[in-house]
Amino acid sequence: MTLQQFEDLFNTYFVKLCAKAYLISGDKEAARDIVQDVFIRFWDRKDELQKVDSIEAYLYKSVVNQALNYINSHKRKMLHQEKILYVTPSSSNDVEDNINESELQQRITYAIEKLSPMCKKVFLLSRYEQMTYKEIASFLAISENTVDNHIKKALAVLRKVIDK
Repeated sequence: MTLQQFEDLFNTYFVKLCAKAYLISGDKEAARDIVQDVFIRFWDRKDELQKVDSIEAYLYKSVVNQALNYINSHKRKMLHQEKILYVTPSSSNDVEDNINESELQQRITYAIEKLSPMCKKVFLLSRYEQMTYKEIASFLAISENTVDNHIKKALAVLRKVIDK
């Protein structure tokens, strides 16, 4: 594929693909970024993609997948931010409370870092990535019981840290 062919392809489909990405993501800037990323990856893999029957179908499918990935990622970030807002007092003028909260957060972070590698991985996937025990078990190729045991162990360590 020549650069001119790529530019023609870009000019032909960019607006249509942005509209598709916007329908899925609901964010105009994200939609443009998604489509641009798809075209960049397309250009990077242009030699491999010569075997593709329908470039248009490939581009649409890529945009849909990328937009769905964006939604999933954005949703997880929002859930994480909501948790932080829920745990963190919204307005605290008391310097001592802020210092104590900061110290507690440092102790929790330290405790998580001290967990065994597998226990830490399971805990982070559960709490920060919002994965279910079944998803974690499948992802790490371990049993759901093992996931449960790691979560219990991590929570016991964190309770000790919090109770201090």
